[in-house]
Parts: sequence; C-alpha cells; structure tokens
Amino acid sequence: MSIVEFVALFLFLVALGVPIAFVTLISSALYFLFSGNPLFLRMLPEKMMNGIDVFVIMAIPFFLLTGEIMNRAKLTDRLFVFCNMLIGRVRGGLNVLASVMFSGVTGVALGDVAALGKMFIPAMVRQGYDTSFTAAVTAASSLIGAIIPPSTMIILYCAVMSVSVGAMFMAAILPGILLSVVMMGTVQFLAWKRRYPKVEVEVTVRGLGIGFRDAFFAIFMPIIIIRGIIAGWFTPTEAAAVTVVYSLVVSLVFLKTLRLRDLPSILATASLDTARLFLIIAGAAAVSWVFAIEQIPAVVSELFADVAGSQVTVVAILILFFLFLGLWLDPSISIILFAPVVLPLALKAGLHPVQLGIFIIVNCVVGTITPPIGNILFAVSNIARIGIGSLGWAIVPFIGAGIVVLMLIGLWPDLTLALPRAVGLLR
Repeated sequence: MSIVEFVALFLFLVALGVPIAFVTLISSALYFLFSGNPLFLRMLPEKMMNGIDVFVIMAIPFFLLTGEIMNRAKLTDRLFVFCNMLIGRVRGGLNVLASVMFSGVTGVALGDVAALGKMFIPAMVRQGYDTSFTAAVTAASSLIGAIIPPSTMIILYCAVMSVSVGAMFMAAILPGILLSVVMMGTVQFLAWKRRYPKVEVEVTVRGLGIGFRDAFFAIFMPIIIIRGIIAGWFTPTEAAAVTVVYSLVVSLVFLKTLRLRDLPSILATASLDTARLFLIIAGAAAVSWVFAIEQIPAVVSELFADVAGSQVTVVAILILFFLFLGLWLDPSISIILFAPVVLPLALKAGLHPVQLGIFIIVNCVVGTITPPIGNILFAVSNIARIGIGSLGWAIVPFIGAGIVVLMLIGLWPDLTLALPRAVGLLR
C-alpha cells in the first residue's frame, strides 16, 4: 500500500464517521498488512505501546481525575459565582473569564464546553442574547481551557517533542491571557454593535470576599502545579498526582461537598476518559511509524525548502495547515503526527521548539471551532440545540480573533519565551 492509498483510506474512514482512534488503527494495520513485510504487522502492538509508554504522559490520567473530582465537588459552581462578581457586568465577559479560571480545573476544551455550556447558554439566552451568538461565545472561550496550564495538550506535546513541561506551562500563560483578552474584546464589540443587553450585577466588598473564599481552593490549584514544577519540588507527573490528593482533601475534608460513595463513579468516568485518550495516542503512534517509513518529514522539508527562510510565510502556511487538520482530526492526533514533521521547517524559519508548541496547540484548538466539521462546534450545537450552519456563521469573528493571536505567537517570540526565560527554564 502506498502513502497515497493510506491517506485515502484514512480520509474515507473519517468521512464514514468511524471514531478517530479506530481510524488510525485500522488504516495502519491495513498498511502493514499489504506492505509485503508481515513482520511490520507483528510489531504494530509494540509501536502502539511505545507511544503511550512515556512517563510524562502519566500526568494526563491524574489531571483528568482531578477535573472530574472538582466538577463533582461543585467547585465549578463556586468559580462561576466569583467570576460573575468580577466581570458579570461586561457583556459576555463572564463566559470568557470563567473559561480562564476553569482551565485550571478541566485542562481540555471539551471539558470547558461540558462544564460551562449548560450553564451559560440558557442564562445568556434568557438575558436577551441570540442563541447562535451565545453558542459561538461558549465555543470560542472554551479554547482557553486547552492552553492555560494544566493542559493535556501541552503534556502530550512535551512527550512527543521532548520539551520541558515547566517551560511549556510558563510559555502558555501569556498567550492564554492574550487570547482571553482578544476574545473578550470581540464579544464586547459584537455585543455593543448588536445592542445586546447589559446585565447589572450587585458587587460589594463583602460579597467579593465571600466569593473569593469559596473559589479559593479551585483558583489555588494551578498555582501549586506551576510553582511546584518551577521550584523543582516535583515532576509534572508527580504534580498531577499531588492535585488528585489536593482535590480529594479539599472536597472531602474542608468543603465536604463530596462523599466517599461518589468516588467509584468518579474513578469510572476518569478511567473511561483516560482510556479513550490513550487509545488515540496509541493509534497516532502507529500512524507516526507509517510516516517515518514513508519519510514524510523529509518530503515536507523538501516541499517547503524555498519558503523556509521567510518566517511570515512559514507561519501563514502552518496556520492554514493546522486549521485544516483541526477540522477533522483530534488535536492530540495532529500534535503526535505532525509536530515532528513540521519541526525542521519551523526551526529553519527561526521558531523555538517551545514557541512552536504553543503555536501548534492554539492552532489545533482554533481548528476545532472552524466550520463545517470542527468537533467543538458539534458539541456546542448539541448543547444549544441549533444547527451547525447558524453556529458556523456566528463563530467566524472569533476564528479571526484566534488567527490574529496565532500570528502574534508565531512572529513575536517573547510572547511565549519571556516567562520561561525569566524563571530560568530556558536560556
């Protein structure tokens, strides 16, 4: 089987709606079956295991478990109330700020959609916002959860590219904040232009104090993670395990919003989420082996050899490339398969591996809200009960805002590298 036939089979299975993990496994198995060397097929399970047998990836199950514990313990509700006090008066700002804070709990964009969509969409519609606009704001703001630490996509990129997790966590902070500010500005402009209502929220010093007290434990958790990794107290995997213990102690002992009888269902949900993600990673590792056999990195480097000297051109090409991938691939697949492929091209154009990592992650998650088949769009449309068509038109301004941030990340190295260098994680 040639690489063209392999890609055609891959796209055909995706078009049929086969889960992406099984798409990667089926297409890889058939490639090796018809490769003329049966030894390759026998080695496939080993390659799949090598893909997930990376110590830093073990942080992902712990972070997923932490997110599930904190959601079940209603810490997300406390964050919602506190965010409403801080920025509830700003049109649509509550949605974006909540995603910034929820990113410390969920770590994934779909987690933000699940946690916030069911709260925000009905509430904003009752306040007078259009359903399509409300759904678009929810989809766009959820992307922040995949960027600001802790982020499963960052951990995955570090495992694939052998980059410091601490440096990547620090590098993600400023772009995440910038993306949230740009999204807020987009919401404000559209809300002002369309004359959406402005909700008055009563804020008192005492109310803010109570809100901060209630939300303190959720806000403090990302600080523990980042500070612990930077100070060398623990590795990223150990930090993830610490967050599980922290969330359990907070939920069971201090807040008492969780009971021991809740733990079996929490563990079951987190285990299923972990299994799904690890199956995707194992399948992507198999496809990566196919790419290595077909020498795809060398082909890409040769294809773009003439534009490698122009950073602007390379950044523009990468934006279009990963936006296209984000339409039909899970971000984790895109990172595992194509981050190593584009690395030589990016290095020639002057991008640092850490800068490239944040760029690719933001690019992939922006792709998930790009019509017509971005998976975040489908999740939000199901929650809001609207068609993809109306949601697709409403999301266009937010995609434009995301592309602006992407250009800044790609062309302004200090946006990602300043903080890691300031704390000694990069030279």
